[in-house]
Amino acid sequence: MAEIATILRPETILAWQRSLVARKFDGSRKRSYPGRPRTDQTLEAWVVRLAQENRAWGYDRVAGALGNLGHTLSDQTVGNILRRHGIPRAPERRKTTMGQAFIGAHRNVLVATDFFTPEVWTRFGLVTYDVLFFIHLASRRIQLARVTPHPDQGWMGQIARNATMAGRMSSLTLRRRSPQ
Repeated sequence: MAEIATILRPETILAWQRSLVARKFDGSRKRSYPGRPRTDQTLEAWVVRLAQENRAWGYDRVAGALGNLGHTLSDQTVGNILRRHGIPRAPERRKTTMGQAFIGAHRNVLVATDFFTPEVWTRFGLVTYDVLFFIHLASRRIQLARVTPHPDQGWMGQIARNATMAGRMSSLTLRRRSPQ
């Protein structure tokens, strides 16, 4: 023992002892962090989805809807989740409607319209015709409205009257020429 004591200083032996004791009683692997545990990711995704799909719902309403599904969250937790995801409070969400959300909600009744202009050979030479067509967004069916070489205000007014009197675009059909 005396031989070992001459090789090492007592401070070194005591430092090793302190290190071994500290490692033995180190509970860092089992240590929990302060505060509540984070909300489950799937539940957090539900909160975000409910808030995005129901723009007028506040924190209480989202928490209540999740409560109806058997998940208990406070309105404060819902608010924290939405703030983390950059989603504003219900009054601000209600004021803005995302373009895709609007189109998705009204797709069955929306119709788009546009022109295209083909060049057609006639007995008078090459003539540019304007073709007006409608596209029903839900079914993507196309209806050719009219073709004219000279569109004007009266022509467009008549087309608008015909389109609104025809009713819904659900009766539209894509007309194809049969192969010859």
